[in-house]
Amino acid sequence: MTDPALTDRIISQGRALVRAIEALGAIEPTGPFEWARARLLMAAYKRRRRAIVKVAPTWASQEILSASERIGDERAVLWLGEN
Repeated sequence: MTDPALTDRIISQGRALVRAIEALGAIEPTGPFEWARARLLMAAYKRRRRAIVKVAPTWASQEILSASERIGDERAVLWLGEN
C-alpha cells in the first residue's frame, strides 16, 4: 500500500518542476552566462520530472503533467515599484 502523504509530496514536487520548467522557458536571458545557467537548470529539472513521471502511477503522472494547465490560477502577482 502506498503512503498518501508520500504520494502527495511526489505530486507536489512534480508540479513544481513543471512550473519551473515553464518559467525558465519564458525567461529571456540577458547574457551568455545567464542563458547557460537557465538551460542547465531546465535540463536538470526536465530529467528529474521524467524520472518522477516514469515511476509514478498513470493517474499521478497525469496530475503532475496537468500542472501547467493550472498555472494561471496559482500565479502570484508581484508589482515592482520604480526606485
